[in-house]
Amino acid sequence: MASRKSTSAFTPLPWSLSELKAVVPERCFERDLSVSLLFIGRHVLISGAAGYMAAHINDFANSYFVPQHLPNLYINITRWGLWSFYFFFQSLMFTGLWFFGHECIHNAISRYRQVDDVIGFLLLSFVGTPYYSWQFSHGLHHAHRAHAEKEPAYVPETRSSIAVPGGHDHAEYIEHFEDAPLYTLGTLIIRQFIGFPLFLLGVRTDNRKADTFICHFLPPRGVFKHRYNGVIISDIGLIIMGYLLLRTSQVYGLSVIVKYYGIPWVLLNNWIVLITYLHHTAPKIPYYRGKAWSFLRGALSTVDRNLLGEWGRFFFLNAAHCHVAHHLFPQIPWHHLPEATKHLKAFLGDHYVYSDEPAFKALWRSYTQCQYIDDEGDVVFYRNTAGESAMKVAME
Repeated sequence: MASRKSTSAFTPLPWSLSELKAVVPERCFERDLSVSLLFIGRHVLISGAAGYMAAHINDFANSYFVPQHLPNLYINITRWGLWSFYFFFQSLMFTGLWFFGHECIHNAISRYRQVDDVIGFLLLSFVGTPYYSWQFSHGLHHAHRAHAEKEPAYVPETRSSIAVPGGHDHAEYIEHFEDAPLYTLGTLIIRQFIGFPLFLLGVRTDNRKADTFICHFLPPRGVFKHRYNGVIISDIGLIIMGYLLLRTSQVYGLSVIVKYYGIPWVLLNNWIVLITYLHHTAPKIPYYRGKAWSFLRGALSTVDRNLLGEWGRFFFLNAAHCHVAHHLFPQIPWHHLPEATKHLKAFLGDHYVYSDEPAFKALWRSYTQCQYIDDEGDVVFYRNTAGESAMKVAME
């Protein structure tokens, strides 16, 4: 069990959103449909080329040249090694398509809302995400980011919601949080691969006592009850995609759908959860209550991370590397985010949070140590399994 040796001081930032916008060059806010379509087209072509090459993996493994020089065991290893690489690579390409859909949700592809909606609807329907439903819930996430009670996506557990002991007895904390590492790893893996579909269904994997039930497929329920048409259109998009997959499986076989689409789609969900969870969960990220919260403070309660280095910039459209700028100004196109981030980082100083910790190490640390926040307090931070916080608050 980790125990933090020191606690840093935190002061909520004093600036206004207009002051931050002033440091970002105007060109960063320019949206060009032709440029966006070129990037999307390139991504689609690469994804299609990957599928085309995967279609020839078995032919290559069974060709005259390969068996002549390799034993059968090595042929099988080669075949499944190539398929494994395809699964990995195509999952990254699918994630890129998902992030293009995410750009459309924020109207960051072009200056035309309807054009972005059409493109985003097609892209997100292809990767199994209901466009208009998620557009609304994601908007709530941006509008209430880091509000300890109103945040719909990342709702932290509180001391009372998981019945953490109220005292300071170290043994009590150990007894409360101690789980077998394999059990913890198992729950983490389950959350990584099905956490996003569960969220879309309205099943929480974080604070299970939260009041924010948002099933993205049921128009009469919860926050979608006045957005009937959008939810229905989103559902129709997914039904059409499901029908296309069904028809393809009837013609070519279920195994073809599983290999070319199914496995990459499952891995896509892992990337979505990994990236978004690490954006919003870290020991030094605050949550606010009452008048202490503001849109600006909430937007800055996120972490820029160097996920997969330069490859991550390509596959994830700078989303992991430049998420702070994105939360501040969601309509900045992904290809302008690095420049905007450079200026914001220089202005914000210590209020800009960045981590180059390896992704899976950071994931394990956040998952095992960011356990809960206090039930009271205007500015709170995650406490770890020893009941310790990485930050202390120095309010103005």
